[in-house]
Amino acid sequence: MEFGRIKKQHITAAAELEAACLDTAWSAAQIDNAADREDALYLAATEGDELCAVASCVFSAFEAMVENVATAEKHRKRGCAAELMRLIEAEARRRDLEQISLEVASRNSAAIALYTKAGFTVAGLRKGFYRRQNDDALVMIKEIHAE
Repeated sequence: MEFGRIKKQHITAAAELEAACLDTAWSAAQIDNAADREDALYLAATEGDELCAVASCVFSAFEAMVENVATAEKHRKRGCAAELMRLIEAEARRRDLEQISLEVASRNSAAIALYTKAGFTVAGLRKGFYRRQNDDALVMIKEIHAE
């Protein structure tokens, strides 16, 4: 498995993967735009030509905001999302940011477990955030101050 910035040939597949998995999916145009921006990071896990998982974030002056994480069903529980999150954290640390934040569906126990294991804690709740899923969002944060 390879991990890194998304390649142009995977952008359409990334949009399709996000649409299949997420209420907040980005379009191919949004992914293409993020792939080239200095204040954003769009990562992919691939196996040969196959797209396995994606993760995106946007950087501000003090934090990395994880926008979307999606893993193809047949590649779940293989560590793809955990490695993509590790890469986001490494970039946030390289940029000397204070924290990483994200929102996750309150009923998505697998994702909550992933983020908790990675050191994120619940910081708040957004009622009705995921309309298609009819679910609330947990706001999770990981402080990454220099130790």
